[in-house]
Amino acid sequence: MSVRLSVAQGEFELDRLPKRPRELLRAWDAADEYLLDTLAEQLKLPDGSTKLTTGAVRVLIVNDGFGALAVALSAFRPYAISDSFLSQQATRLNFAANGLPEHSVSLLNSLEMPEGVFDWVLIKVPKTLALLEDQLIRLHPHLTASTQVIVAGMIKTLPSSVWKLLERLVGPTTTSLAKKKRRG
Repeated sequence: MSVRLSVAQGEFELDRLPKRPRELLRAWDAADEYLLDTLAEQLKLPDGSTKLTTGAVRVLIVNDGFGALAVALSAFRPYAISDSFLSQQATRLNFAANGLPEHSVSLLNSLEMPEGVFDWVLIKVPKTLALLEDQLIRLHPHLTASTQVIVAGMIKTLPSSVWKLLERLVGPTTTSLAKKKRRG
């Protein structure tokens, strides 16, 4: 069952994998919505236009469950790192379902790293702190002082140890208020 995600970047049909009859779960969660809303707000000028052209911005997505972030941000030609084959397959299917060329995203497994540095890094916090620590250590060479790192997750996956880890490996952090059981 495709479900429509409606965010500042547009409206998108998204499916989960594996496909099940009468699926009750969506292919995105409130943390995905938070990341997309925050990025849209950060890039907005007072006149409503965007301060950066999509081609000039390098975006890296980490732990995108079913491709909701990659699909919504396809205009930026993002890189997406995931340790899940199923996640990458869902991303491919969701690109096709929305008429987007698959080459608009570079899908990488958790052992691959892209070249260069990124302007924006969007991270969905995984369930295990050790995986997040490994990801942050691997990402460090791809970050600069001007890189914006936005981290989000469901409240139950964001204990204070996550923020301490981010402070240690990325730098000073700020947290937002929880909304719809998610926080960034």
